[in-house]
Amino acid sequence: MKRFIGIITICIFLLLVLRLCIVGVVYVQSNSMQPLISKNEGIIVDQLAFGLNLPWLDRPLFAWRSPNHGDIVVFENPHDQGKLWLKRVIGLPGDTLYFHDHRLLLNGEAIGDFNEKLETMKTPQGNSRSFRTWTSWLEEDWGPVVVPKESIFLMGDHRGASLDSRVWGSISVEHLQGRAVLRFWPLNKFELLTDR
Repeated sequence: MKRFIGIITICIFLLLVLRLCIVGVVYVQSNSMQPLISKNEGIIVDQLAFGLNLPWLDRPLFAWRSPNHGDIVVFENPHDQGKLWLKRVIGLPGDTLYFHDHRLLLNGEAIGDFNEKLETMKTPQGNSRSFRTWTSWLEEDWGPVVVPKESIFLMGDHRGASLDSRVWGSISVEHLQGRAVLRFWPLNKFELLTDR
């Protein structure tokens, strides 16, 4: 019986470590990431994507990778009492972004066009990552914005319905909680998100 209790205790401990430090679950609270991700969908988060985050620390214990352009990340929003938000990385430290004539420009190059509703970003490996966006004719020109060191510029894919870095500025990378990797709910929309 003692051995059984010991095994159960170890299993519970490992499940807690898995849930608190390795894999997270987020239920999306808005439509700001449409058309890819909608409200009330369940997302699995790789909490080790960028470093080791422990729940009781304000910053990662270890950081081993920076986010890439186009990554969908989960972060504690300092402008919303630390609630978890989900957005796409558009700008990295040192990048210059601006929006002009319904085109988003990254370091002087258009990454998308309003009429195409498709944006393409290069990864450090030289690959391209394309994703659909919903834009608004009402969006006014903005920028240029230079992303500060240790920060990222985040935007929702549904540009007309997203509260993001265009409003509250860049977010420090220490607020990152992980990278969205899988949509598990609803079951009929089960999908890997790592290449989207």
